[in-house]
Amino acid sequence: MKITIVMLLLTALTACSVQLAVPAQSDVDRISTKYPGYTLAELNGGKTLFQHTCNRCHKLKNPMSRNEKKWDKIVPKMIGKLNKKEGKVVIDEKQQDSILRYIITMNSAK
Repeated sequence: MKITIVMLLLTALTACSVQLAVPAQSDVDRISTKYPGYTLAELNGGKTLFQHTCNRCHKLKNPMSRNEKKWDKIVPKMIGKLNKKEGKVVIDEKQQDSILRYIITMNSAK
């Protein structure tokens, strides 16, 4: 009985999590006019920061769930809340920009 409950909980948690697309060179190429010189390594770094930062306060959001204009407002606000909550700079402006570039790049895959 306990195993069944654990399996059901794990299934529910997996179903609720956002499956992020694996960044590819085609994503970098698509956004290269907006971010000249942007690399796949930088895109993957932004994804890692997004995954390890944003889920500290809430579940991860799909980058395609909002448009670029909304993300431009949301990300700085959320980073500000996190830094204030922690009482120190957890994510600096460069890291914030990396997260935002990742989200906007993956959002443009629509």
